[in-house]
Amino acid sequence: MTISQLVRFKLLSTLPRRQLRRLRALAVTREFAPGQLIFSKCEAARHIFFVVSGQVRIYCQSAARKRKTYAYLGPGSIFGEMGVLLDSPRTASAQAVGKARIMVVRAKDFKNYLLSDSQASLKLLKTMAERLRHADEEIEGLLFRNILGRVSKAVHDLGCHYGTPHQRGLLLSQHYTHQELADLVGTTREPLSRALATLRRAGLIDVDGGRLFIPNRKKLESLIRASAGVH
Repeated sequence: MTISQLVRFKLLSTLPRRQLRRLRALAVTREFAPGQLIFSKCEAARHIFFVVSGQVRIYCQSAARKRKTYAYLGPGSIFGEMGVLLDSPRTASAQAVGKARIMVVRAKDFKNYLLSDSQASLKLLKTMAERLRHADEEIEGLLFRNILGRVSKAVHDLGCHYGTPHQRGLLLSQHYTHQELADLVGTTREPLSRALATLRRAGLIDVDGGRLFIPNRKKLESLIRASAGVH
């Protein structure tokens, strides 16, 4: 793990080099295979994780095997911090979507690191605040948006975070199955498929060979605002 890779993390981007070298000395880098479980809900929180490459799914699964995906996290993201800071068990599970390379730091080492660096502590608080805001937005969506609006918001957010520019618009670089998108939106495959078909007919998304494109992000954003009653 190089210093140039560490500064790609928002949490670490403005820290002095000596602090980055110190954190690097505390960390190990691990490779996770596609679908490999990184940790499970209710496990003890013994580490914090930094995504170097690949994607990670954060989710919960009920006893009836119904799954709700909370987020897909890509390079530059951290996860597992809540359990570490609260000294509490994991509240969700984490799984590699494809092949993922992740920097791992022991909980005790990371907490000692934060105690010695107020700048890193403040940035971590901001990261947690952003996740709380995202959770509030998701609850608002479940309460006030119909399924078309929720699917539109999920596709839009994935495109903004992990999309790449393409001559046909914004390309979602990671392939997501209908079940994976349904788990993210909080629905089942059938309503999800109907919503995607509606978006496709309206020219708001395009699908070609399993690849999903957003031809016009502003038009999609207009639909999202309308679905939430915002004009």
